[in-house]
Amino acid sequence: MKKNRILYLLLTSTMILGMVLSACSPAPAAEAPVVEEPEAPAEPAPEPEPVVEALTLDDTFGTMLAEMEGYNTIKADALLLEIVEDTPPFILDVRSVEEVTETGHIEGAAHIPVNELAQHTELLPAFDTPIVVYCGSGWRATIAMTSLHGMGWTNVRALKAFYSDWKEAGNPVAEGLPEAMVLDAVEVDADLLAAADAATMAVAGMGTKWGVQPADALNIAMVENADLVVIDVRRQEEVDEKGYIDAPNFVHIPLEDFIASQDMWPSADTPITVYCGSGHRSTMAMTMLLSYGYEDVNSLKGGYGGWVGAGYASVGGVPTLAQNYNVMLTNMVGYNTIKADALLVEMVEDTPPFILDVRSVEEVTEQGHIEGATHIPLNELTQHIDLLPAFDTPIVAYCGSGWRATIAMTALHAMGWTDVRALKATYSSWVEAGNPVVEGLPEPMVLDVATVPESLSTPIDASVVWAKDHSWGGKAADALNTDLIEKPEMILIDVRRAEEVEEKGLIAVVDQELLTIPLESFIAKASMWPADKDAEIVVYCGSGHRSTMAMEILLSNGYTNVTSLKGGFSGWVEAGLPVAEFVAAE
Repeated sequence: MKKNRILYLLLTSTMILGMVLSACSPAPAAEAPVVEEPEAPAEPAPEPEPVVEALTLDDTFGTMLAEMEGYNTIKADALLLEIVEDTPPFILDVRSVEEVTETGHIEGAAHIPVNELAQHTELLPAFDTPIVVYCGSGWRATIAMTSLHGMGWTNVRALKAFYSDWKEAGNPVAEGLPEAMVLDAVEVDADLLAAADAATMAVAGMGTKWGVQPADALNIAMVENADLVVIDVRRQEEVDEKGYIDAPNFVHIPLEDFIASQDMWPSADTPITVYCGSGHRSTMAMTMLLSYGYEDVNSLKGGYGGWVGAGYASVGGVPTLAQNYNVMLTNMVGYNTIKADALLVEMVEDTPPFILDVRSVEEVTEQGHIEGATHIPLNELTQHIDLLPAFDTPIVAYCGSGWRATIAMTALHAMGWTDVRALKATYSSWVEAGNPVVEGLPEPMVLDVATVPESLSTPIDASVVWAKDHSWGGKAADALNTDLIEKPEMILIDVRRAEEVEEKGLIAVVDQELLTIPLESFIAKASMWPADKDAEIVVYCGSGHRSTMAMEILLSNGYTNVTSLKGGFSGWVEAGLPVAEFVAAE
């Protein structure tokens, strides 16, 4: 047993010694781990180039209408300020070569005739460059401004001034044609370029130059062309306030909505006239329509203001003096006069006329009045509208001699009455003939059936008050004869018919300007009226009635010094005063 125990201890010690020695021996080197190289990230796929869709006319014109200020116009004084800034606008003259060669150009301007605009885009700056376009009067500048926007330029304005006014004001100009400078700054989309070229070439080749249509031409066209469509591009509030042209085929599309409202456009082969307030907006619309392929489009010269100023028919809105005067002149019979015997007949009819005495309180108190008459002194006419009948009631006005009755008749027509005549007889002759009269002042009767807007009553009130303060506007023949020697700046207007002038001659003037404007067309030819409303003007006719009507028309339109020749041309001749033979213009 003991021997086995010793053997056991020896084996155990040997095992322990082996374990100790093993622990003290250095450990074998470990194998290095295999490190895999990471894969290189894949190159990202290139993003596709953004697809840039070509601009359309809807885009370019839509942007113009959405962003425009002052309908893309600039006045001369504002341009003068911009010219001296660090970055002045690009100025573009779109007149003809002949005009620029003869009259020069705004200093620093480039030149491209409007009908060649799309053919010379290499002369134009970048699309975002501020551009100011001008021409002779502003019409072609509006066409060019609109066309440039249609091709993609974003900041283009039209100078609203005549080039002649710019030059006469001493603003910077240079002689002759400017030297062309090729910029090659843009590439215009081919379709937009073609549309602009077609529009500017079309408007240049129209029978009415540059698409201008005068009011009288439109008036005729509406009668002769049943297919003509008239488009009003004013704002709704303008139409509501001022009315609109009484056209058989009328469409209202405010310019601001013109592109968005293409469903309201007529077909492309339709003859169209566009109008606005003065002509600028309608010319923009005309140019846009031509860009879309329309071929027969005009813009109304002078716009709605010119239309009503010429007395042509309109609907709605507040009537104007010109409209009411034109109705009077168009419908008058016998120059709106009535003789005493005719009035006597009418007074006993079932519906006699309304008789209006416009003499002074003193005259009526002292002399009495025609039986049944209402009394309103002429200078107080607008202050007693409540005493007057409905606008369509026949009215006969009278005074002492007929002069004030003529003024009253004209003034009442101006305020909206449509059937007013002046009694061509003196009140004294009426009394002496034993016709019905009543002593003293008539009892006023308030009717309150007519309302006259201030836009009509105010100028009429000013005119009749001025007339009262100036002897009712009468000018004696001998006084005029003296004035012709002493007042070379005086202006004479003959309102007789052409055949009267040709047959009987004219008042012989010294240095004065003499205009011949028949009363019948006095409103239609308002453009012939003197430009200076403060000028001294004497109007004459055959006897004094028509000239007094014209005097009242001028005074109510803001002229400040107008008289009517007493006795007219007949009285002038009877006084042996100088007469000149009429010489027709060549």
